[in-house]
Amino acid sequence: MQNNRQMPWTPLQTLLVLLMPGIGVACFALLLGMPRALMYRFVWAIAYAALVLGTRHFLLETDRRFQLGYGIAGGLFALTQALGFRLQHSGGTGWVGLALCLGVGIGLAPALGFGFGRVADRLARVRPSEHTLRPRVRFWLAFCIILLGWLPVFLAYYPGLFAYDVATQIGEIISGKLTNRNPLLHTLFLGGFYQLGGLLGSHTLGIALSVLCQMALMAAIFAYMLNYLAGANGNRAAWWVSLVWLALFPTHAMLAISCTKDTLFSGLMLLYAVRLHALTRNPALLARRRWFAATLGLIALLCLMRNNAFFGILLCLPLGMFALPRTAWRRLAALVGGGLLLYLGVSAGLKTVLAADGVNQTELVSLPSQQMARVYALHQDTLPASVEIAYYLPTVQDYTPHSADAVKTFANVRRPGRLWGFAKLWGKLGLQFPMEYLDAFLLNTQGYWWLDDTSHAAIYGQGLATRQGYLLSDTKPGFNVMHQSLLPPLETLYEQLFSANDYQRLPVISLLFAPALYLWLTFFALVRAWHARQRGRLLLGTFLLCYFLPFLFGACALIRYVYPLICCMPLLLWLPEVRAASPAPAAGSPG
Repeated sequence: MQNNRQMPWTPLQTLLVLLMPGIGVACFALLLGMPRALMYRFVWAIAYAALVLGTRHFLLETDRRFQLGYGIAGGLFALTQALGFRLQHSGGTGWVGLALCLGVGIGLAPALGFGFGRVADRLARVRPSEHTLRPRVRFWLAFCIILLGWLPVFLAYYPGLFAYDVATQIGEIISGKLTNRNPLLHTLFLGGFYQLGGLLGSHTLGIALSVLCQMALMAAIFAYMLNYLAGANGNRAAWWVSLVWLALFPTHAMLAISCTKDTLFSGLMLLYAVRLHALTRNPALLARRRWFAATLGLIALLCLMRNNAFFGILLCLPLGMFALPRTAWRRLAALVGGGLLLYLGVSAGLKTVLAADGVNQTELVSLPSQQMARVYALHQDTLPASVEIAYYLPTVQDYTPHSADAVKTFANVRRPGRLWGFAKLWGKLGLQFPMEYLDAFLLNTQGYWWLDDTSHAAIYGQGLATRQGYLLSDTKPGFNVMHQSLLPPLETLYEQLFSANDYQRLPVISLLFAPALYLWLTFFALVRAWHARQRGRLLLGTFLLCYFLPFLFGACALIRYVYPLICCMPLLLWLPEVRAASPAPAAGSPG
């Protein structure tokens, strides 16, 4: 940041400094409700004074790039938090509520933008430092510490968390009728260990082996990332903080021992993120045949584990070319194009060989189903189209604001003609009920952008009896997999924290478990990179957000969907920026 306090201070700037925080504070007070707002007059005065000070510093800033980037970030943050508050206390936005939330966003944008800029300035002062351990020693040290940190949780939940989609996947393996409802590769991975356990006389042992294999793979990927961070001259203290966080933060351990597909996918995302950033530091990697082939295979594997990766990789190709010298563009296009074509070929081959069913069309209508269901829930008695909605959504009576699963799973859209009729009805209702559509979208996704949201931790329910809360810890019945805790006290603690959701009672600490925190940190890193012209971090953040974009149109907000972003936090926060050096060498160069 570059402040120039010698510039003349105009009356317009004085008016803005006094007026904008006033608009923001007044709009938020109206959202809160005046009787309650008047109870905190002294707090409002302090907040207004602090916001005036922040707005003044923001307007004194002579760096227009700073003002644009951090001003937009501050405005979006204030707007979304106001929207979350409005939804929580009113059940919907309404035109007046939307206007008040916009007022909060506009009024607080300069002050919050200045605050975000100061945080970015502090992070920029974290200097690179030399790591004394050799890379191989550093890798195995990190690997062992992470694995040891997860081991007690594995013992507490032995043989692992046999939850989420495992009933569908194992059921397909047993019946021999596979579908594309879950990634085929992950179904084969999980089913292979399950059948191995059957051959060894214990399906429980088979699942335990699959979880141990997954733990080792994830620990190795994290150790690889930390090695890269150290090799890029990352700060030594930040490296140790990242290592301890990876080993002891409960979300990492719980997902490492979970049978959900999202864990291994997140590890592959982290691998690709490291290689993507490495390209911006050394474009010559594109000419190394082993590196090129391994990364090409990684792209295909990543897409095979979740289709969202396809869009993230493809949409980031133009920015990747911007981040690299012109001489590397052709090889980058060949790498991305080759990886995606390999994915399409392998995917088609797997479907043919395994006779797997096609795409589940109900996944495509998650958000539209939720929007139509909300219209039905609010207006069914006076809506002429109620019967038509019920035809396309037979379970529309089961509508819940924060999850589309109950409605979209049984949507009557599996035939092309019905899908077209569904789309026409959705468009017609959208013109009649735009606010209901907006509210349905906001309620369905608020776990991703509102820091105070708790709905994401109760999508499937919550409580010690169901073992479903922030993270699922139940064991699916009927597959001869038996839960046998080897550390009951630790299991009791974790159940209290993440099934009864008692972690939400911990001030400040509970924010570390919020999916929205990691979305905002990723966006913050993106703005920081754009302002500082850091192409490596900009490419990394854009890739992660492009991958995540389809989830905004999905069924619900869950922590496991955000896990790839959580895994990449050490890279986004602590990587020192190194400019792309030399162009890629000729094709025949050694590597």
